[in-house]
Amino acid sequence: MDVDEASVFRLGLMALYRRLREEHAGEVPLNEILVLGAVDRHGAPIGPSAVADDLGMARSNVASLLRRLEAKGLVKLAPDPSDGRRSVIFLTPAGRTLLARDRAERESWLVKAVRAELNPQEAEQLMAASALMQRLADYRENDFDNEEMERCAPH
Repeated sequence: MDVDEASVFRLGLMALYRRLREEHAGEVPLNEILVLGAVDRHGAPIGPSAVADDLGMARSNVASLLRRLEAKGLVKLAPDPSDGRRSVIFLTPAGRTLLARDRAERESWLVKAVRAELNPQEAEQLMAASALMQRLADYRENDFDNEEMERCAPH
């Protein structure tokens, strides 16, 4: 892949991402759904700092969102058992239900779009591409230590 191809790929990926965000049900603001999703992905217990890091958000913004979510009964904050000065976040049953409903609505849109726009072979290609996109998302340049770099280097 060259830079031009990477640009085309990025533009398509971002367009799909924006379109999926449009399918957000709107019961609560999308940024609150994103916080619920981060807590769910990491599983409990997770701290506010880890949520902020996951979402690339300022810790103060996440703290504000968590207060709103707690007031709505969607999350529960509790003292961290290993360090009482810190908090950990848990989804409440209402938070899990809301998140599941939001995800289901966006996934339903995606199923409809795939069925309307792609033939069966293209749908299979898209599924194969999802695994590749996850591998790319997991890639970190500094993941390789010196031993791995030596092993990969030509001799």
